Amino acid sequence: MATAQDQLRELIGAYWKPHVVTAAARLGVADAMNRLGGAGAVSASALAADLGADASALARLLRAMAAIGLVSDEGENRFALTEMGQCLRSDSPLSLKGMALHVGTQLSPAFTELAQCVSTGRPPAGIAHGPDGFAEFADNPEAAAIFNQSMVDNSRRFAAEAAATYDFTRFATLADVGGGYGAVLATLLNAAPDAQGCVLDLAHAREGALALFAREGLGERARFVTASFFDPLPEAADCYVLKYILHDWNDAYAQRIVARVGEAAARNGGTVLVIDRIMPDRFEARADHAKAAQGDLTMMLWDGKERTLTEFEALLACGNLALTQAVPLSDNHFVIEAKVRA
Repeated sequence: MATAQDQLRELIGAYWKPHVVTAAARLGVADAMNRLGGAGAVSASALAADLGADASALARLLRAMAAIGLVSDEGENRFALTEMGQCLRSDSPLSLKGMALHVGTQLSPAFTELAQCVSTGRPPAGIAHGPDGFAEFADNPEAAAIFNQSMVDNSRRFAAEAAATYDFTRFATLADVGGGYGAVLATLLNAAPDAQGCVLDLAHAREGALALFAREGLGERARFVTASFFDPLPEAADCYVLKYILHDWNDAYAQRIVARVGEAAARNGGTVLVIDRIMPDRFEARADHAKAAQGDLTMMLWDGKERTLTEFEALLACGNLALTQAVPLSDNHFVIEAKVRA
């Protein structure tokens, strides 16, 4: 039986695994393996030539990938993608490559400053947060693309769960507020085939959203509207959806967002749906609580926060909205329904 020291040693020693995933994603290893060998094995030397990488170093990375289940070691320095490794392909419908790049290049480095953040109660120096953080995407298209693709990779799962547990067919128009490339909207429109919809977001997400709508055959039903959710919302809708929006912001900014959405809902008689994590009231050593804590610390580094149900109720009241139900999804996520107070 593992001792407490053994358990802590394993936690400490797991530092290298996310870096293997990030390196594989940055190098495009899975894409190259699929291109050269499909489902078959590829030699490390052929793969290195294709990627322009050092053959010996790449072979060592591939061995590490085999040790954590991303590839299988077929012997004689030949490797094949596993089912999990296939999820690092850019073209896979189950791709998490964008998420791997976002975590590895943008989130993980920030965690080295967690102690400073806890000491000061503020994001560490060098981390652009609040409106400035998102405004920077206009001048850094690579970072914007990584962030937005990560949101696509992570959002489809919860959007699909939301569509399966909450009836979106009753809405004629959906507005995905801060919806980035529109993966949530696309999923919901596929579940509500008679509905129209739009994404309201900053200009850095426009081309990616239009491309996603075109790929999914939604060009006639989905639009992108350049807008900030700190300003009056320019589109009327039966339903305003905020997926992973409110947790990005501290209470002051979140209250401003909710106020704008509440104004729009009051004008149009719309329903407001927040798809987000609800924090447990008490934490235990269990997997779903660990994910909740991970999310909350990540948000704290960018001056955001995850919230309890009571905190969501108080926040929604700032937009004259009453929380009417919370429909559970997986991993402590919920569809939080709110309506304008009478």
